[in-house]
Amino acid sequence: MHALLAALHWDPQIRGYLIVLTALVLLPGSVYMILATNMGAKVGFLLAVAGLSGWILTMSIVWAVFGIGLSGRPPSWKALEIDTGNVSAVTTQGVMNGFPRGWRQVPPDSPEVADAAASADRFLAPGSTGAASRLATPFKNTTDYVSLGVWRKGGDNYLFKTGHHKFFLRHSPHYDVVEVQPVSQITELPGSAAPKAVPDPSKPISSVVMIRDLGSLRQPPIFVALASGIFFGVCCYQLHRRDKMVLAARLPVPT
Repeated sequence: MHALLAALHWDPQIRGYLIVLTALVLLPGSVYMILATNMGAKVGFLLAVAGLSGWILTMSIVWAVFGIGLSGRPPSWKALEIDTGNVSAVTTQGVMNGFPRGWRQVPPDSPEVADAAASADRFLAPGSTGAASRLATPFKNTTDYVSLGVWRKGGDNYLFKTGHHKFFLRHSPHYDVVEVQPVSQITELPGSAAPKAVPDPSKPISSVVMIRDLGSLRQPPIFVALASGIFFGVCCYQLHRRDKMVLAARLPVPT
């Protein structure tokens, strides 16, 4: 015991493995030991696995419903192109053909505009936001440009609608285009408030074409729920078979 406790403070990685192993031995292992001494090794094992898998199944369902616990990738925006000038010339899978025909402009006061603009900043000025971007951008800082608006296409393919709630089978591809323009150089007078940043109409407009990655937030708990549900079902079935065999053995033998 002293050697085990000393090993827990030896190395962070080995310490983590030993903590998990110790927890498995002390918690489910102790329950199995009690069940095995009272009901036998096989029945005790089935009961212990059924209880553990049933608890994991319930916990995974809660995780999947609320998107907590063991979660996957959260939804995010991914940039496809950064184009300066004629945005309809973007070659990204023909998405921008005929822009802005077929697109709708998001109202400026919508919170979705702020979300899309903040995501576009990570690609337009990766140096100032601390994000990495593989796309070439004409800007270095987020103060070098002014957002003009957000255009949206797709992202809506629901089966039916009840009031304000929509039920989806599969989302259509969701694209956003964030248009920005270089800021106009305004002379700031000493002692006066900082002037509001305005776009320079003589400079070309840059557009960030982004696609919505829905992520896999609930995928891991769903897979864990399926796996634990299979274990739980198999253990319960084996316990049910054993009960039927015991009841059949207790029936009086016909004479």
